[in-house]
Amino acid sequence: MQDGQITRRKLMQWGAVGAGALAVTGLPATDAVAARNAGVRVTDLGPGVNNFSLAAAIPVGDKAYIASRNIDPTRIIGFDFGTGKVTSVTEGPGISTQLLAVDPDGRYLYSAIREYDSAPGPGFIRLDLSAAGAPKEDLHSIPGLDPYAISASPDNKIFFGGREPRPKLRQYDPATGELTEIAIPDPDVPMIRCLLATEDRIYIGTGASLGATPTSTKAGLFVMDRATKKITSILPKEFAGQVEVRDIGLYDGTLYVCSTTADGAAVAIMDADDPDTYTLVQSKQSFLRLPRKLGDKMYFNGAALIELTLSTGKFREIKLKEGNFGELWGLWIRGDKVIVVSAFGLIFEVDPSTGSDTSWDLIEAGAPIGPQLAMSVAADTHNVYVGGTNTVARHDLRTGKQSRVLATSEAKDILLHKGTAYLAQYNAIGLLAYNPRTDDEWPRKLADLPPKQNRPHQIVWDDRHRLALMGIQSDYDLAGSLMTFDPRSGATTVAVNPIDDDQMIRAVVAHEGVAYLGGQNGASTAGTLVAWDPVRKRELWRMTPQTKPTGITGLTVLGHHLYVMCYKGDFFVIDLRTRKVIHTANHGPVVPNYGTLLADRGYVYGASSSDFVRYDRRTFARTDLVALDADWYGIPRAAVDERGRFYAIRGRNLIRIEVGRH
Repeated sequence: MQDGQITRRKLMQWGAVGAGALAVTGLPATDAVAARNAGVRVTDLGPGVNNFSLAAAIPVGDKAYIASRNIDPTRIIGFDFGTGKVTSVTEGPGISTQLLAVDPDGRYLYSAIREYDSAPGPGFIRLDLSAAGAPKEDLHSIPGLDPYAISASPDNKIFFGGREPRPKLRQYDPATGELTEIAIPDPDVPMIRCLLATEDRIYIGTGASLGATPTSTKAGLFVMDRATKKITSILPKEFAGQVEVRDIGLYDGTLYVCSTTADGAAVAIMDADDPDTYTLVQSKQSFLRLPRKLGDKMYFNGAALIELTLSTGKFREIKLKEGNFGELWGLWIRGDKVIVVSAFGLIFEVDPSTGSDTSWDLIEAGAPIGPQLAMSVAADTHNVYVGGTNTVARHDLRTGKQSRVLATSEAKDILLHKGTAYLAQYNAIGLLAYNPRTDDEWPRKLADLPPKQNRPHQIVWDDRHRLALMGIQSDYDLAGSLMTFDPRSGATTVAVNPIDDDQMIRAVVAHEGVAYLGGQNGASTAGTLVAWDPVRKRELWRMTPQTKPTGITGLTVLGHHLYVMCYKGDFFVIDLRTRKVIHTANHGPVVPNYGTLLADRGYVYGASSSDFVRYDRRTFARTDLVALDADWYGIPRAAVDERGRFYAIRGRNLIRIEVGRH
């Protein structure tokens, strides 16, 4: 435990010494040249991102129970405030969960976890906190559900729901062991976002922050009478048409409902017995969640620790004296202090009246680290960066050591330019920068993302205009945007929906002052290529290379040829002089989903979760170089350093690939 400050330098330095070099041959394929002729050498550099990150935390007595994020298998740990130590580690299914709920007696801790083919369930489990080690009990499989909301009622029933077609409210009865589907509050909304259960009612917040279609309904707030199952909408009119109801709190007969208006995040303070009677309090935050009450104050996660004084309606941000909280995944009141559980693997106890804090490091306390799924990869002569969840790992190629950059949320892509790593951070965190010569473990924020443009996909360098170009997706309004950033002035521009109002900017490449934008929609039924002037913000030309579009996921230019990789393997080469397709192929056997491209020293290379390959610059034939079987959370990519050595993910490890050229 450390009072008032965080000292993490020793914890950052994890060895990631390579496991040696070995020769590798590729998978045989009818359209591939034998890889043994390519002179390929692979060096394993250890886990790409090693971390303990988290996505859920709740109090039980004087302990906190915390669920890991993006680590296989999921771990739920118990942390004792009295000793400052981790007292239990329980492995669960899946790779992450945001959902923990404890029964009224404090004996059982429940969790609903998404089931994957590679990380199967049962996804609905509980831990017996009365037994040593908090052992897990499997309760029910929940296939097809991406859980997002859970609540335990005072009479010991567990309710949960999430994202699925026609989202269903489920009830688990511990007395009988039965799991039943009891309601569909809105069949046209993509997800149940939040729940709050009382003895006689269930409050249900719905939304469309993920999985939205043009016909989806959005923010909803419902109350269900548990006796009659009657469902009534009680959504404040100011929240109508907004993306979602994010969270609900109930204190002394008053509901605190978190959503947004056109002016940003707001809280509707409602009489639970008369929901038409409410007061709306407007904030400047982009979202508010985890409402917690302490006297005349309410505390929220608003991408920061936010305090609302109820008597005045005024908000303020409570800041740490050193560093920042990062993503807040746990928030509650302990005595007269506020507990904040940070995705960086830290717990803070904050005195809101003075701003002083006490902190605990969960890794130091005994939380197990593990290799995360990779989000992104970038390389230069001395460093390789691998984006993870709430961390970016920096691999020093001179020492073989891995250190952490504490970057909030997910680095969906990384651009390395003149020694600086530019981090494109989801969810609407913005553009961050990190340079190991000048920065400690904290990156600097350079720019916000455009409003409602929250999910970056690719960031590249435009050498002609000396700009960084970022392709983005909007989870809120569909489609996406192209953002530019000038490192000299800090100026940004944005072009919203440069392809159309349906397609995100999945892939970007810059060549001779032109940005080529690859589009895709959420249903993978669109894939338009647009040539774009990023300075004048105007379209130059467009085409759709696929007859049955699935989406463009990879672009690169070599000479006067534009190479295009599509979702599930359709491949095209376009002559930029004539704007005609001169080569068509399908590489589905090595591009099972997303494939990306890069050009280096006269060759074009491709990466997917399956393979690292090369394409002949004259015949465009494929040579399979390295089988990867990579565990990616983001879009699979490879990177190349200034010496022509490639870096990719195999399994969850970072590998270096050296390829003979002839």
